[in-house]
Amino acid sequence: MKIRLKQNLLLIIVIFLMQPEEVFAHRMLVEVVDDGVIQVRYDDGTRSGIAKVTAYDDLGDLLFEENVNENGIVYFDSSINIAQIVADDGMGHRATWTNDREEPIPLIPVWMRTLLGVSLLLFIASFFHYRNQKK
Repeated sequence: MKIRLKQNLLLIIVIFLMQPEEVFAHRMLVEVVDDGVIQVRYDDGTRSGIAKVTAYDDLGDLLFEENVNENGIVYFDSSINIAQIVADDGMGHRATWTNDREEPIPLIPVWMRTLLGVSLLLFIASFFHYRNQKK
């Protein structure tokens, strides 16, 4: 029985170690960088030159809809009160910017999530091991 438990734990550890370390994904960001200037870019810093930017007011009415230039920038009249900006590049990336400021939710570090996951699996394994020993 002990050998079987050790084999299962070793298998779980090997599976966790075989997981990829890097993820090659990116997201699109839209932000107002200056009065009358909207920039659309990806999180790796490259600018989206093909996105369509749509701006809405507080009631959800369309204010304007324009394509970005080759630098990922749209110029607009700074006297317009924009409540929400939506950028879509037509390839599955869609970003939204709203005028209300919220505190960002802090992310849990990867090492802490990994430790929690391994601890949970060890707890489950020890629970079943203890239950089987009682019988």
